Amino acid sequence: MPTREEVYTIVRETVVSSISNYIRNRRNVVPNFQILDLIIPTERKIRSVVGGMETSLGTTLWEPLAKAIARSNGFEVINSNLQAPANMPAILQNTVQMLIEGRNNKNVTYNAQYCHDRIKESCQNFLINPINDFIPAPKGFGVDIWLKKDGIDYFFDTKTVQANVGSYARCFVQVLNWYSYFYSKYPSGNAFSRIVFPYNPYGEINFWSKTIGKGWPLEPYNEGWVQDDFWDFISGIEGTYSIIFQAFNSISETGDLQELIQEIFYGHI
Repeated sequence: MPTREEVYTIVRETVVSSISNYIRNRRNVVPNFQILDLIIPTERKIRSVVGGMETSLGTTLWEPLAKAIARSNGFEVINSNLQAPANMPAILQNTVQMLIEGRNNKNVTYNAQYCHDRIKESCQNFLINPINDFIPAPKGFGVDIWLKKDGIDYFFDTKTVQANVGSYARCFVQVLNWYSYFYSKYPSGNAFSRIVFPYNPYGEINFWSKTIGKGWPLEPYNEGWVQDDFWDFISGIEGTYSIIFQAFNSISETGDLQELIQEIFYGHI
């Protein structure tokens, strides 16, 4: 388990490196012309860079940060993606569809544990009759962060904290698909999947009480993690998000990225 000081160093170095690399890669990107370029060209270009970073925050920042912290706490980072059966077996496809319908109908039986167990159960036949052909998971259903420790495979995907209509339904299906892909290939394995919201934009107010539809049909905690649910788990340290927050503040105060930001925003862009 890392110390708080070690986590702070990891966060600071990863944030500076990730944001620096992103901004540098924007050097030669010329945004499409918009009429506002004639009135506020600098501000419009800044928004283009910042907006692009906000959109790609998961892969640009949260994913490398999570992997670095997890690695320091003894997790194995799997740098590959889940594979799906080339032809999804009917028993598995029907099971996943049944679980989706059960949750959508708000049947209390279809909680997170029940859904996991039914998928794993339906895959036990593949111990005797294994599936031979696998292909990369369909677009949108891959896994961003795959960790392994003590015989358990952990699947995580970071999402925007400002969800829109339909986001949580897609998240729920994503969790079910992760289980179905994994257990179809490793029926005797153990999988643990969560959708991650890396920070709580509502401060001390409960995230699930404020987010659209209260996160339904995703099940809070058992299918979705917020802030320290995730960061404390991968670091092994309580209050890890406060360390992340402190590191961001330090970067702002010391101006570590200031020269690069000034160059990109006001020099070469």
